Amino acid sequence: MKKTIYLFVLSILLFLGCKKSDNKIDSEPEISGLQIEIKAVSGWGDEMNISIDQNKTEIKYPKGSLPETKKDKAYKTSDATFKRLSSYIDTYKLMDVKIEECARCADGTDYVIKIKLDGRENTVTIAAHRTDGKYADLLDFIDKL
Repeated sequence: MKKTIYLFVLSILLFLGCKKSDNKIDSEPEISGLQIEIKAVSGWGDEMNISIDQNKTEIKYPKGSLPETKKDKAYKTSDATFKRLSSYIDTYKLMDVKIEECARCADGTDYVIKIKLDGRENTVTIAAHRTDGKYADLLDFIDKL
């Protein structure tokens, strides 16, 4: 009988002690405002990934596919860079336009650009090496990041 009582009390204590907490622990705060993710994609796979928000710019390269000279980078986004990027989004209306080019299908490279702003999201795909000059300033800017 004592074993039954002990098991009952123990199970109640374990139930109350293991109650799931409502507190969330976030490693990074939620970022509001403009967020941009750019992937350079070729027929061979991803070449690089760039994440930009008002606070931070991160450039990551896939492991094992590029020479050791390409190292991941992270740095504070400059105000000039962020303003220029915002102006490209406005100039080319990238939040509203649908661009789905596929240069990687012909052994080229595309930039897949995902834009998030105020709860809205849009993804455009632009060929990295265009011959018609369209988006040339934007593509040059991305290359220099």
